[in-house]
Amino acid sequence: MDTNYVLACGIVWYKTADEEAGSGLVEALQAPDPLVHLLAQALLAEAGEESMRLLESALAQGALCPQIAGPCMAEILLSLRAPQTSRQKVQERLTDLSVC
Repeated sequence: MDTNYVLACGIVWYKTADEEAGSGLVEALQAPDPLVHLLAQALLAEAGEESMRLLESALAQGALCPQIAGPCMAEILLSLRAPQTSRQKVQERLTDLSVC
């Protein structure tokens, strides 16, 4: 799995909450490459509450272990507590991205 694929999944997940894109991000969380893992975690955190539901579902189905989901869920909670202005700036940047 490469970072371009993860980024594409992240953009689609952020814009549409497409289940296949979300599954790609969950899979990327389990990647042995730390860059892929961190990118997936950051993209999931930016999508906020929808990502939390995705991770809860993946945990319930056994598709993700708590040791991997936990730090990502913590990051989501932190991003939800971030000041609205900084979150809004990041959201504007992600909205401007397009998949080539």
